[in-house]
Amino acid sequence: MATKRQQKIAPPEAINKTHLGSLNAARIMARALADAVPESERLQLARAFCYRLVYAWWKRISENDSRFPLRSLLQPVVFADLPEPAAASADSIGVAAAAVAPEDAAYAIGLTYTGMLAPTYRADYGVFYTPPQLTRRLIAQATEAGVDWRKARVLDPACGGGAFLAPIASRILEALPNVEPKILVKNIGERLRGFEIDPFAAWLSQVTLDAIMLPVCRRANARLPVVVTVCDSLQRSTPREKFHLVIGNPPYGRVKLSAEDRARFSRSLYGHANLYGLFTDLALKHARSGGVIAYVTPTSFLAGEYFKNLRSLIGNEAPPVTIDFIAARKGIFDDVLQETLLATYRRANTEAATIHEVMPTGEDYLKTVAVGTFEVPQEPSEPWIIPRNSDQAELVDRLHHMPHRLADWGYEVSTGPLVWNRFKDQLRSRPGRGHLPLIWAEAVTADGRFVFRADKKNHEPYFEPKGGDEWLVTSRPCVLLQRTTAKEQNRRLIAAALPNDFLTEHKAVVIENHLNMIRATAAKPKVPPATLAAFLNSAAADRAFRCLSGSVAVSAYELEALPLPDPARVKTLTKLVDARAGRARIEAECEVLFNLGGPAE
Repeated sequence: MATKRQQKIAPPEAINKTHLGSLNAARIMARALADAVPESERLQLARAFCYRLVYAWWKRISENDSRFPLRSLLQPVVFADLPEPAAASADSIGVAAAAVAPEDAAYAIGLTYTGMLAPTYRADYGVFYTPPQLTRRLIAQATEAGVDWRKARVLDPACGGGAFLAPIASRILEALPNVEPKILVKNIGERLRGFEIDPFAAWLSQVTLDAIMLPVCRRANARLPVVVTVCDSLQRSTPREKFHLVIGNPPYGRVKLSAEDRARFSRSLYGHANLYGLFTDLALKHARSGGVIAYVTPTSFLAGEYFKNLRSLIGNEAPPVTIDFIAARKGIFDDVLQETLLATYRRANTEAATIHEVMPTGEDYLKTVAVGTFEVPQEPSEPWIIPRNSDQAELVDRLHHMPHRLADWGYEVSTGPLVWNRFKDQLRSRPGRGHLPLIWAEAVTADGRFVFRADKKNHEPYFEPKGGDEWLVTSRPCVLLQRTTAKEQNRRLIAAALPNDFLTEHKAVVIENHLNMIRATAAKPKVPPATLAAFLNSAAADRAFRCLSGSVAVSAYELEALPLPDPARVKTLTKLVDARAGRARIEAECEVLFNLGGPAE
């Protein structure tokens, strides 16, 4: 059983709230400025605005020291013409940024830059900067995982604006208090590396490092070498140099790969590729034996089918040392739909990982609660069932001792076959000869009832199949379950049995793609459909699924992997459902089923 332990992670120094408030307000203003121009012009405008901002910031923090002018761009970029009012605003933001710590200023500048970018550009490149409190937490976890800052060589393969490289430089400086300034400058220049595909963001990262190192460089009368390379990390040749730590917040998002790239990353791919999965594979290639990987990523790799080979790779080569689940997206990654975690992995790790729940408490603090431990399954490609909070620890322990799955209950899961916008000309608003009821996600109500309806925009209640469309038609009883639900909803599992009388009346239906179909594999499954629907709608099943699912999708793969009670124990629940017992009685019985867990005697 996990013990509750709370710890507050505070910033290393006091932050000037007034100036941070000014920076936040300025960021909103800059985004409004960008919103007023066409998407095609926003990248050039964002770069021009932020270059002017950084120029004003550097001028103030360097005190016009002629030995250390603002770093030249690493590669040429195109700037928009900046109107005078916008230029004045950029100057004022730069002055405000100079009043806060360089790491916090850099984050504010990075957010200003990304906030001005077009949403499509951000999505294509997975651009989301890491808040300083999460940066501090992940660096602390990397330290706990064994990174020695006195000698560690560090790589961030998607360094963005320097969210990790800059504070890591500070860590190295703290770890070497009595070293000569010239040696420190040389040391940092040799031990830190950053890769970044966006040439302007790469320059921001280098300038942020320059700002951190400026006091040391002044004493050494020497400039920091360029440590950031403008490149596509995924296209670089097989790395020769190895690192003690590979750290970062890699880009997220599904990506199409060439045949050559798919072959290069084949060991971690299964079906669709996601950028952060590729960057995880890349980190393993760059980390030396005993080295640490520390990443901010979505949680979807923990259980998703497309990540089964990645899980196997991690489990075999670098099992996790720590996993922090971020309890709330609001105030951390407001624009990110996925749930997020911080994790460290160590090559050749043999210990159980420690699990924490991390909660933001204001702009600068994180509260962490110890949840328990996790060991990679014997078959690491299987979904990783991990408690997200301390209340789930005992449940997860029971789930690990529950061998039964939906297949044992007599069911299999598939996705509703109709992708409606590919068949728009076959949607019908009224019943008629050859028209079948079209079942949309809204037919499964939040309280677990089936209601035939098509209420949303572009939804029609009927579908007219044509020759060859037989694969779209369902004529067998099934349980319908919504495919997309969020962590913040009261329930992740929302199900309803397709009523037998509805099927009898209409002979068949067509089920849309936003529903899962849980269908019996035999004429008489061990558990009736109505009982299965009631069970899935229970709070007990919901809690179990939350320990497994890592994304907003309720996938067929995850449903079929969900540990379930022995079907021989479900007879009492079936009697309650048949007798139309109250919700409280059914909920209580589902709790009993999960508490018993194992096989019936």
